[in-house]
Amino acid sequence: MRLIRDLRHILIVLAVLVIGGAGGQFLRTAMIPESFGRQGPYRADALVTIASQKSRFPSAEKCHKCHEDVREEREETLHAGVACVHCHGLGEKHIAEAEAIAKSENAEGTVTPAEPWDGQFPSTIDLFISQDRKTCLVCHESVVGMPEDFRKIDVAAHLDEQGADDPDSPDTCFECHGNHDTAP
Repeated sequence: MRLIRDLRHILIVLAVLVIGGAGGQFLRTAMIPESFGRQGPYRADALVTIASQKSRFPSAEKCHKCHEDVREEREETLHAGVACVHCHGLGEKHIAEAEAIAKSENAEGTVTPAEPWDGQFPSTIDLFISQDRKTCLVCHESVVGMPEDFRKIDVAAHLDEQGADDPDSPDTCFECHGNHDTAP
């Protein structure tokens, strides 16, 4: 008699486990997207979704509509292919204001100027002036894995060789290099 009662409890536990497992498998199948795992441990269709989104990064051409002098200054330099957004932020508000003024009939108004950089990557400032060695070193500090032909520096050695006035100053790179024209 005791064996039957114990067997009944074991069968109830087994039934709960089987029903729970089947329910879990059903939920998993229902909730995991069809393309999950097709190209690795993520949803493959995410690539299509991301590619269809409009980029927040403005093109350099958009900036050069108003800043032709900067385009000319950068034209023959190594920074010609560097997007403005890398050193100055998104500039969404700045560009929207400039476009609104350009579209208005009397073409009057002011565009919010660039602010001093807050020293943070990513910055919350819409458009900033980034005359700071940190912005230069994001690309030019010698790190493992950087392509051999990329212009990288050992910061301490480079500043010592060049005789930098104050190697720790945010302006130290600009003692020799220009903002947009990179030639020393």
